[in-house]
Amino acid sequence: MGPEPWYADLLNSLLSGLVGAAVVYYFGIRQIVAQRRSGFLERQLAEFYAPLAGIRKQIRAKSELRLRISNAAESAWHDICRSYGERIMHDHEERFAPFKKIIEYNNEQLKSDLVPMYREMLKIFTERYHLAEPETRDFYSEFLEFVEIWNRSLADALPGEVVEKLGHSEDRVKPFYDHLESRVTTLQQEILDRTSRALGVRKSISAG
Repeated sequence: MGPEPWYADLLNSLLSGLVGAAVVYYFGIRQIVAQRRSGFLERQLAEFYAPLAGIRKQIRAKSELRLRISNAAESAWHDICRSYGERIMHDHEERFAPFKKIIEYNNEQLKSDLVPMYREMLKIFTERYHLAEPETRDFYSEFLEFVEIWNRSLADALPGEVVEKLGHSEDRVKPFYDHLESRVTTLQQEILDRTSRALGVRKSISAG
């Protein structure tokens, strides 16, 4: 064999450089894609799923407290009535006044606090629809209907009998609530896993 051409070493260096650049480019692109995906997941969690799940948690907590207070008030009122036995409760209005306030507070809370939170959930769902997963979007129409019936009912634009015929119940949107909780948990775990993998890659590069 004759001597290698004078440019052989140069070609080898160029080829090695190109291969190295290609590898760096490939992993660089993968890293950019991974970062963008992680960024999108973080936006989904922070701007869409977590706010919706958080508002729902607040509604549930307040609703459960309303029920507990109502049940306790009913029981306390029955005790008062029983304490009179056969006697006439001449001070009925005075005794019942604080219990009436509980009913009035609950009604006002529903109108000015709870239903507006449902509206806020619908607003987030509408304005940040692009952050919702396809399976989440399937719940949109059902939830919109649920909120709209509340709006009409509170505006006295929908008789109670019609509301009943429509089957208006929170049970119909509970699958949506369960889905939100599931997505929050899934996103948190996926973001954590991606962060751990990214840290592992950086450590490997540093070690190398």
